[in-house]
Amino acid sequence: MDLSGPSSMSGGFKMKNKTVLSLLASAALTFGFSAPSFADGGPMGFLGATAGLLVDVPEGMVIDGLYRVPKKCWHSLAVAFGDNPSSDFGLCFLGQNLVGLTVGVPCGVVAGVPYGAVHGAKHGISSGWEKPFSGESFIVTEEK
Repeated sequence: MDLSGPSSMSGGFKMKNKTVLSLLASAALTFGFSAPSFADGGPMGFLGATAGLLVDVPEGMVIDGLYRVPKKCWHSLAVAFGDNPSSDFGLCFLGQNLVGLTVGVPCGVVAGVPYGAVHGAKHGISSGWEKPFSGESFIVTEEK
């Protein structure tokens, strides 16, 4: 058993330093290549996109994770199981709606949280860059 102390761990530190250095170098190269495309927005566009990102990601996770995606999953499963939304029968298709509800809502919540994070980030960055600190950049809307 080698009890020589830190000298036996120096190989691990070197490997971590190389990994961190290579990650920092790749991030700098990526930002360096994409920086000219951000030149027209200026600092207000960057700050607006950052603020929109910080607000819209959690908002998108809540809105899409608790409302939009579960509702879409529920209704699409009910239609797939035989519900006809254009019919006038109402309670005739209660079984399909109950199955769509019990399966679609939990699956929609699980799928809606990451979808909401991506949707909120996309909306926050794009609207925050184009119209910094406007009311539109802080509200996640449904894309048409």
